[in-house]
Amino acid sequence: MPVLRLSEAGQMDLARASDLVTDSMSAMGIEIKDLPHYLDVVAQAARSSNTNIDQLMEAYLGVGGVLRGLNIPIEESAVALGMLANAGIKGSEGGKSLSSILTNLTAPTGRAQKALEELGFTAFDTEGNFKGMDKTLFELKGKLEGLTQEEKNNYLSMIAGKEHVKGLNALINGLDDSYDKLTDSIGDADGALNDMADTMLDNNKGSIAELKSELEELGLKI
Repeated sequence: MPVLRLSEAGQMDLARASDLVTDSMSAMGIEIKDLPHYLDVVAQAARSSNTNIDQLMEAYLGVGGVLRGLNIPIEESAVALGMLANAGIKGSEGGKSLSSILTNLTAPTGRAQKALEELGFTAFDTEGNFKGMDKTLFELKGKLEGLTQEEKNNYLSMIAGKEHVKGLNALINGLDDSYDKLTDSIGDADGALNDMADTMLDNNKGSIAELKSELEELGLKI
């Protein structure tokens, strides 16, 4: 039923919804019992930022392994992907960007390592545990305060690489009131998937989509 509701909410065929759900669950190590909450967060993030369900779950396919390795909560990752989407970085591009940024912050090499050492920044506490994505981004923003625009841009480019500096800029610059609003919205995600699905189906097109989804579900069962 959650996958069927996702299909309705995201206006996707059931096979596509099933693939996105199973693949992203596998990437992030999400258990069946946690599926309803995961999909509620996805739905709430999609309707709270400039992206849709399909694009958001595509992003999770690209960054899921890193999120799992760092034990980052679904809500925190949804906020980050929503911030990237608001800057026009969405879908698989958003997932790859967040994956690269997190990797460079937690396992830096080359220019990224040099930049973080010069800033006196680490993403881990004294016991070697990851501080969390939120705290890491806010601390990095603090390290960049007081620098000239040229120095700041140079460090961001060194940390994220030229390909993903736009993404890191979006995350750092998004740590304002819009971040608080997005965080609060995603934190109140219970029931979001059903609400979104009901809204999408509340018209004639929705009725046809519902019938089509039920037929597809029957076909899969057969």
